[in-house]
This record gives sequence, C-alpha cells and structure tokens, in this order.
Amino acid sequence: MKVVYFNPFERFLKSRVIRFALCMLAALGFPSVLFCNTPDLSIQNDFFSVSLSPKGAIICKNKNTPFAAEQESSPYGIEDIKKYADRISYKIRTPHSLINADIRITGDTSFELVLSGGGDMPEDIKYPEAWKMRKGDIGLYPMGGGYAFPVDMKDMPMFKMVYACTSHSWPMWLYGFKRGNTYVICGIEKGYDLKFLNTYKKGLMHTSPVWLSQKKRFGYDRKIRFFMGDSLANVMGQYRDWRESLGFVKTMRKKCETSPELWRLKGAANFWIWDDNATSRLYGRPKIANPAPRNVRKIAEEMLELGIDRVLWNNFEDESREDCEYLKSLGFLVGTYDIYRDVLPADIVHKIIPERVKLSAFRTKFWPDIVATDESGKMLNAWKVHGLDGNLYSQHRVCDISALELTKINVPAKIAKVPYTARLIDVQAGTPPMECYNPKHPATRSESGKYVDIQNEFLKSLGLVVGVECGHECHVAHYDYTEGMRSPAKLRNPQSGRRMTHSYERSEVSENFEKYMFNPEYRIPLWELAYHDCAVNYWYWGDSSCCCPDLMYKADLFDALYAYPPIYSLDVSHWNKLKERIAKSYKRAAAVARKAGFEKMTNFEYLTPDKKVQRTTFANGVRVTANFSDRDFPTLDGKVIAPWDYIVERQ
Repeated sequence: MKVVYFNPFERFLKSRVIRFALCMLAALGFPSVLFCNTPDLSIQNDFFSVSLSPKGAIICKNKNTPFAAEQESSPYGIEDIKKYADRISYKIRTPHSLINADIRITGDTSFELVLSGGGDMPEDIKYPEAWKMRKGDIGLYPMGGGYAFPVDMKDMPMFKMVYACTSHSWPMWLYGFKRGNTYVICGIEKGYDLKFLNTYKKGLMHTSPVWLSQKKRFGYDRKIRFFMGDSLANVMGQYRDWRESLGFVKTMRKKCETSPELWRLKGAANFWIWDDNATSRLYGRPKIANPAPRNVRKIAEEMLELGIDRVLWNNFEDESREDCEYLKSLGFLVGTYDIYRDVLPADIVHKIIPERVKLSAFRTKFWPDIVATDESGKMLNAWKVHGLDGNLYSQHRVCDISALELTKINVPAKIAKVPYTARLIDVQAGTPPMECYNPKHPATRSESGKYVDIQNEFLKSLGLVVGVECGHECHVAHYDYTEGMRSPAKLRNPQSGRRMTHSYERSEVSENFEKYMFNPEYRIPLWELAYHDCAVNYWYWGDSSCCCPDLMYKADLFDALYAYPPIYSLDVSHWNKLKERIAKSYKRAAAVARKAGFEKMTNFEYLTPDKKVQRTTFANGVRVTANFSDRDFPTLDGKVIAPWDYIVERQ
C-alpha cells in the first residue's frame, strides 16, 4: 500500500519506521485517518489507482497510460472518510438520509462502489455524480444495443431522464465513455430502481445514475462496478464475465437443450404478414376496398420458391389449426402475438372499437382485480386505444404478478387449439417494471421484474420459443428473441407502433431514422459483445427491414455485420409487390446469422478512420467485414468489398 501525506509533519511521517507502522496498522484494519489530518485517500494495484476527493468525487488514474478521469463533486455532505488497506469507506449525508459508501478494487482493471442504508428514502438520490467530460470524449450509451456519440454533439437523440429498465431506450444497466484509447464502462449490478440522467454541462453530455426508493425505503445495496479497457471488446468482455458471475448469461445453445424447436430460430427471418385491413380494424381506420386475400399456404410456398427457407412465421390474429400444422411441416417456426400488460376497463368497453374489445376480452373478465395501483389506490394507466368516437382511451396496467396467473390460464388452452411453436409477449420486457400497491398482489419493481422472468420460463416449459418486445439484460436469460431493441424509441418513425404495415418512401422517413438508425459512425455492439449468443435481436416491426424499401440494403448490412436475421412486417398487398426484393434482402441479411447466429461475438474493430469499414469476429471463427462507404474497399489479401456490401471469412 502506498501512503502519501500532505501536512506539516510530512517529513517525520515519511520516515521508514513510522511509514512501516502505519502500513501495518492499516493492513490490520485501522483507518489511516487516525494518524494524520489529510491523508491521500487512494487505493491502488499495479494498473490503476482510485481515490476520493473531500467532496465525494471518485478519481481514477491509469498507472501505465496518461488516462485519468474525475467525477463531478457531489452536492451532498461527505463525512467520516476512512482508508483501509483494501477500501475507502465514507458516509453520504443527503437532506433526509445517511448512506454508507465503500470503494473497493475488484480486479486488475475494475473497482466497485457500494452504497448501503437501511432506512427511509423519501427522495431520489443522485450519487455518484457524472464523470467530468472533456472535448474529444466519446459517450457510450446502450440505446439500440449500443451507440457512441461525441459528448460535444448537439441535440443528441436521447431522453434526458430514462428508466434503467426501459428496454426500447436503455436495455442494459450501464453507461460509459471513451477517452483517448481507454474505454470506461460503469455497470449497475441491479437497476430496477434506477434512472439515468443525461444533461449537457458546458456543452458536453454528462450521464449520471439516479437511485429510486424501493417503496420509500433504501432497501438493498446499490452497487456500481467500473471497468477499464484498451478496446471495446476488452471492456465489454470484462462486463460479460461479471454478468455471467451474477447469473445473467444463458446461451442459446444452453437454452436449446430444453427447447429443441429453438434451433429453428438460427438464421430465421421474422415475418409478420398482415391482412390488408388488419390495421384498419385495430385503429378504426377506413377499410381498404378489395383487399388481397391472405392465403397462408400460397404465401409460404412463394417464400420457399424464392429461397426463403428459414422462417419465424408470426401472426397477430390466430391462424387455423390446419394452416399452423402446414407451416410447421415446412420447417417454419409458427408464432403468435400475446399481451398481458394492458386491460380494457369493463366500464368503457361500450366506447371502444370492436377489435380492441375482442383482443382484451379475456383480460377484461378479470378487471379490476388484476390492475396495478399506486399508493393512493389509483389504477395505473397503460396503452391508449381508439374509441368509436375517434378519441383515444387509456387502458389499465396489469400487475406483473397477475400477468403470470393470466398466462397460466390462457396459453395452455390456446395452444391446445392451435399448436404454435413460438409466442411473442408484447410490452412486459419492454417497459420498466412498476411498483404495485394493490393489496391483492403488492410488488416492488424487483419483484415485478422477476415475475416477468417466471412468466417467460412458464412459456418455455410448454415447449414454446419465447419472444419479447425489445428485451433487457435483466430478462435475457429467460427469453429467446426480441423485437425492437435495435430500434431505439427516439430514432423510430413517428407512430411506428401503430404503423406496422406502412411502406415509406425515402422522403417520408423521419430525420432521425435516416440520420442515426443505420449510421455506422455511431452504432456500436455493446449488447452483442456481452449477449450475442444469448438471444436473437430483430428490428422493431414498425421499423422493419422493409418499412422503407429504398433503405433495405442498409438494414441488411447491419444484420450481416451483427449476425442477426431480418424482420419483415407488411400486409399481403405489399408482399405481392415486394416479395422478390425481400427475397434478395433475406439472402443478404440472413446468411451470416446461419453461420454465427448463436455464437459469442468476440471482437469489433474499425478498419478505417471514418468508421465506415467495420469488422466483427465470432467465437466459431466467423469474421465479417462490412463496407458502409460509397467506395470499394480493398482488403489486405487482395479482395475488394463493394460499397454497402460485406465478406464473410472463417479464421
């Protein structure tokens, strides 16, 4: 242990005898602050040192590189600072709480902050403060699976305050930055009761965690582990190992041991082919005259004729038993849509369009007992639906405990009638869990989140391949695929959740969609370097690969680079119009997923300074080099990659 002092007795205290005595006492557990007024509050190993300022800012320095980082000072009172051989301990005094804090080194390039307190927590607690950003730093954000924005970028497309469990905006409990050649990832061990605050300070984006109470109590220990690495793959590899030690990691190969049908998902394009008037029924829109017939067998046969042979066939409305069996005979996974988060209140059913009444009928039978309530007993609101008068009406939010019970009643009976092999559960793993104060099923956010996991495990016990909306790392061990994580809410086209079959002209798409969704300068595989082998991630159905046919080639290239298959959501008329283009897209986009779809991503690299040529490597040796530029890219071995194309090699 290195001990440095700054006081009038420095020369005396630096003598070998005194120095040895202080080190021995510290090693025995006596705090070093007992022996001088202003000690150096740092702990260190061979690679880095971490220290605490008197104002509660953590300071980290790499001992072998110029890297150094310091947090903003805390507005809270910092008291009783003590340094031991292996940790720094102190207390944080907020206006209504006293919190114990410990900083410990946990590895060669990682350390951990632990906050504990057993009392009331009447207010949110913002600690630690954000790392002080510098011009030239790159912020690392998990939205969409991973984005890297320069911190001085104006109008960054992120929410100012976002729940840590909002998977369509923040599907991992982390934040980070890159400074020089050093990457820093700050991972929260358990983030159910957490928000992230993104704010500009002096023109630079800063991110900080904001802790929420657990039903007005501090509850469990709040922990943040900080990782440093010299590459994105290195730092996310450390993060993956940590999450694996906490039980977050369950690979697709492991899941296949108990779900044999799951192998069919590898490289399978996800198709939602809607009746031409499906959205008219759902949203009370005028019906289309002379709709194209939705002939399931004819469309499936066309897929095979076009070379589309690995398919997750999904339907929002039930297929017939006979058509389901036929699709299964072709080797397709056959899935259906389901939801347990929303319930249409019985007292407004008479105001709502018939299709929505029909879709909620099973859940409405159990209203209001299944509804989550706040502290005052008020029922929580959920997704709005259209009324007969054209207005939108709020549904109520179903408690996640109740959702499990509804699933147990509904799904076995449903699959006895139509033997689906897959099921997509909307919303629950896509929005943050909520506290429920209903005395029939009270729950903390943590308990609500665990009931989502239990629900998914129940579905898997029925032999189903389980999909969820967006998904989150806290749930990833318990589902198989997601729809929407890769399409951050801020970047989607307007009303994409209600425009699942719309085909956009390029001039129609939103500015953010074109500017950021498929921009290689900003997208990075944070999620993939941690969980690529744990789930298959599709785009959102409202921003599916074919939502704008003129941009399909961009979606395809990202699919190929990340070894994910595509998703196509369209009505029958657009299938008839686009099927040849979709077949070409499928062959481009799904080819790598067939080879590396269930594999761990082991590396990610930029091959050009402008970041327009990128490479991913997978555990089985598959290597993908993608050229996002408008010029040919010559490789070192003499190959040429055309603009917006890729090559696949095996090491």
